[in-house]
Amino acid sequence: MLPGLLNLLWAISASAYVVQDGNKCELYPESLNNNGDAVDDSPSILQAFENCGQNGEVIFTNNTFYINSVLNTTNLVNCDVSVRGELQFSTDIDYWRDNVYSVVFQNQSTAWLFGGENVTFRSEEGGWINGNGQTWYTWAKGTSNIPGRPITITFFNSTNLWVDGLNITQPQFWATLVWQSYNVSLTNLYVNATSNDGSSVVNTDGYDSWQSDLLLVENADITNGDDCIAAKGNTSNLLVRNVTCHEGSNGITIGSIGQYPDTPDYVQNVTFDNVRCLGCLDGAFIKTWSGTPVTTDSNGDAGGGGTGLVKNVTYSNFYMENVGLPIQISQCIYAEANGSGCNTSTLQIEDVSWINITGTSQFNIAASMYCSDAAPCPGIKFDNVSIQSVNQTLGLPAYGTDQQDEVFQCANLIDQDSTGIPCNLVAPDNYGQIVSSNVQAQ
Repeated sequence: MLPGLLNLLWAISASAYVVQDGNKCELYPESLNNNGDAVDDSPSILQAFENCGQNGEVIFTNNTFYINSVLNTTNLVNCDVSVRGELQFSTDIDYWRDNVYSVVFQNQSTAWLFGGENVTFRSEEGGWINGNGQTWYTWAKGTSNIPGRPITITFFNSTNLWVDGLNITQPQFWATLVWQSYNVSLTNLYVNATSNDGSSVVNTDGYDSWQSDLLLVENADITNGDDCIAAKGNTSNLLVRNVTCHEGSNGITIGSIGQYPDTPDYVQNVTFDNVRCLGCLDGAFIKTWSGTPVTTDSNGDAGGGGTGLVKNVTYSNFYMENVGLPIQISQCIYAEANGSGCNTSTLQIEDVSWINITGTSQFNIAASMYCSDAAPCPGIKFDNVSIQSVNQTLGLPAYGTDQQDEVFQCANLIDQDSTGIPCNLVAPDNYGQIVSSNVQAQ
């Protein structure tokens, strides 16, 4: 008998739903042998990665897999992963909250830790991940950060990782996080977090990176209720291009950063290019915590007082359509309820450009550029930025305000006259990220 056939027969006898041929493991769901019941496939998945995660191949066949338990498939080496079916997370909120893996940042957690060296993760033949997030949206009742609400998949401790065609619907919380990794590419990413009962989908970020270097996000389509793409602390050499963010999204951001005094945040060499924000709440912005620690903020978290640097950032070729706040720098995105401490951040922001930004704003504000007194911003530039309010494009007045021209709020921009920003109002230190009305006269 051939050695390969011996391996195949051994695998079938060991576990009916991990079919192994050499270093190739094909996964089949337990439901095929259990009258279609949603039996947990996590043990079989872990076995497949144990058997074929080094110098091998793991294939999720074109079936529905039920993930009822946490997954840790890290330390992979030279492994190719193909998802050809649906990976569906269970809706057992109590289980997930008690068993998820911590990702440390903001006391958050994940349902799946995935990563390794020289790894590919590809969705093929329409394969996708279903987070069953509706259960979480209804349960959370609009609360943003709740301990144990998990990120769908976290790419952790990875080097040379390529994720292609990842399709995530109804993520439980953030859809993806790249953490503590180097040279990670996500291409052809699709995320859709929508609610069918009117519940908020807040904090369903499409892509976040933290403590990672040499990153690519290319060709993404994201519908969600928070940051479309976010570069968190100590993200460097990030290129994001060809992205569409849909209604309800918070757009493209650096931040929030400056939350932790003991760990300065350095975000450098970042380019966001060829982005469409369609009906988004925000467009292209940078957000930091205040320099004064906050015990409890509106986001259900605490922090502030952190330092660091944002440098060499470019937002280019953006098209905005009916966006609430197209462009912003805020150094006090979270503050005490009374707004105190907003003018205290020492986190330096410099050499940031917005180039070829066009489209429409929902209200009469195109930009709010606030840098704190403690850290004025050098090298802030606008080049061919043309934003008009929707009313203005229709020849209608901006109702409820005497500010009929598009508003550009500015504060503490070094060499403001050379920025290219037509500053016509002073930026408040506590101007919100979400805008709900036209700017009034000062």
